[in-house]
Amino acid sequence: MTAVERARWEHHFARGRGFRGVAERELRLLREAVRPRAGTRALDIGCGLGTYPAALAGLGYDTLAVDWADAAVAATRDRYAGLEPRLRVSRLDFEDADEVAARLPRAGFDLVTMRLVLAFMTDKRAVADRVRGLLAPGGAWVVTTPLVERLPQERRFIGLTAEDVAVVTEGWARGEWYDLEAGGVRCFVLRV
Repeated sequence: MTAVERARWEHHFARGRGFRGVAERELRLLREAVRPRAGTRALDIGCGLGTYPAALAGLGYDTLAVDWADAAVAATRDRYAGLEPRLRVSRLDFEDADEVAARLPRAGFDLVTMRLVLAFMTDKRAVADRVRGLLAPGGAWVVTTPLVERLPQERRFIGLTAEDVAVVTEGWARGEWYDLEAGGVRCFVLRV
């Protein structure tokens, strides 16, 4: 990501702007797909303003929320301080393989989530491999994303292409998907 893009995202989060909120239907589908249990560990990558990791903590996960934007990390800490220690927040650039290896435990998470952020990551194959290494046996990666073919031309930069989906879903033991709404948002649940 370029310095200009980073500055744009910092400004976006500093103004209190995030992504679309988490609907109850989305949480219901998540509960059904991954069946949370008390004490299981979740990692939310690209936490934005913290709505989704707060929901994960509310489902019973001990959740680590990470984002590379300092403004997003600060906003999540401020908004959800009452959820500590069930929700912890940290600055982390998930596209930096060395930083991830140094700071996150291998096979340390039962659930890894990426909600509306994977489209902005450069090397999706490397991201998928990195996530696979972080999941405990039986763990799941939940990717929620718009699909390019369902978006108007001017918004296609926020979605995954069919080629991206093929790269991301390759090599998993099991996978399923759910359409969350008519607007083209799909949720993939991939298991090791």
